[in-house]
Amino acid sequence: MTIQEAMNIAAKGGYHINGSDGAETYYSGANSEFSLWTRKDNDSSFMVAMEETFLDPGFWSALGQALGYRKEQCQGRLMLSSSRGNAIYKEVDWAEYTMVRFIDHLAEGKTPDSFFTRLTSPAAVSTRG
Repeated sequence: MTIQEAMNIAAKGGYHINGSDGAETYYSGANSEFSLWTRKDNDSSFMVAMEETFLDPGFWSALGQALGYRKEQCQGRLMLSSSRGNAIYKEVDWAEYTMVRFIDHLAEGKTPDSFFTRLTSPAAVSTRG
């Protein structure tokens, strides 16, 4: 999928932001760099950088829900370690796991576009099989 498709799917899954003053908005579209939101009170629009969206756990949660991942479904475990060598594991859902994978993907010098091309829904994964 493309970044635009991911944003469209997340919006259908309930992702929403309001204006900086709390005004209600509706989603108007996106490209790979910005999403467009329009205020309901005066029909003025504003853009939000996709980088900001990618740091919003609400985006990942809505995207996962729209793709068919259940909130209570464990996707994996994250290991958190301290400088003393202690480690703990935390079970995470799809949204948490995918957000961390996305950040790791960027840290490896890869692009957001290349990350989203690999995302699939549970139904797509089960039909590959």
